[in-house]
Amino acid sequence: MNKFLFLLCALVLAFHFAPAADTERWKQHCAKVAMDPSLFIKNLSLSQNRLSFTNRGGLFNGGVCWWHSRLTRAAQYLAVFDPSEPKVTSDEAYKLVQRLREGRPVTINGYHNLQDFSIDHQEVIQENLEAWQISNGGFGLGFLDGLMGSNSIPADDLKILMDEMYNRLQTYQKPIYQVLQLPGITAHGWLVIGMQPTTNGYKFEVVDSNYYDAQTWNYTNGSTGFFYGSSPFVSYTTNRGLKEEALLTKRLNVACQGLKNKGKLAESQLTIDEELEL
Repeated sequence: MNKFLFLLCALVLAFHFAPAADTERWKQHCAKVAMDPSLFIKNLSLSQNRLSFTNRGGLFNGGVCWWHSRLTRAAQYLAVFDPSEPKVTSDEAYKLVQRLREGRPVTINGYHNLQDFSIDHQEVIQENLEAWQISNGGFGLGFLDGLMGSNSIPADDLKILMDEMYNRLQTYQKPIYQVLQLPGITAHGWLVIGMQPTTNGYKFEVVDSNYYDAQTWNYTNGSTGFFYGSSPFVSYTTNRGLKEEALLTKRLNVACQGLKNKGKLAESQLTIDEELEL
């Protein structure tokens, strides 16, 4: 049986029940999400819900920005925190982060939020990000998202991209993962968490792994791109990034439904990258 058929068969089986977790905190998380579809972008605007360290390391010391952003987003959907329990060990922390990058629900004991957790366990999180980069980005399909588009495009085309980004944020109210195409094959990644029209364009807010604080950018009608320092770039909303967000939503919904119906969190048998490659 080839890899595709194996993954397809596993997907048909779809979901099994995860080990028992802190059900009360998960019930609260599920209820908050159900009440406020914009919860994830609101949470990402607060530093306590982001990683405590910036982008570094990676292949050829080129950073792990894509996976830093992906893990930060996944934690908003699939992680709850229980500060009343003893803090997790380094080995436990590694396994929890690995589950998050696989797209599985986790309860992180001993911490109030992602920032606190990542202060104590920065090294094991970084190990996970670099392992993820190698398995998915360095040698996997994820790398293709860094080989798209140009760092400068016609003004009409950029306006279309910006209008589409604004409309998607207004419609779905979910963080948008984007790839920034810089000169050559260099690409960066960030999360768009807010956008407002201005008299001549848009103002938008991003979570950029190169900075501790959320960053504000301005787009002016007639522009053909942006500048990251002295490097020109255009930011693209990727199909893979959109599909991943849909899968995170699906996995959260399935986990919450399993908790409601069976008293246990349900999770996929596939990792999120395996499902993205189907």
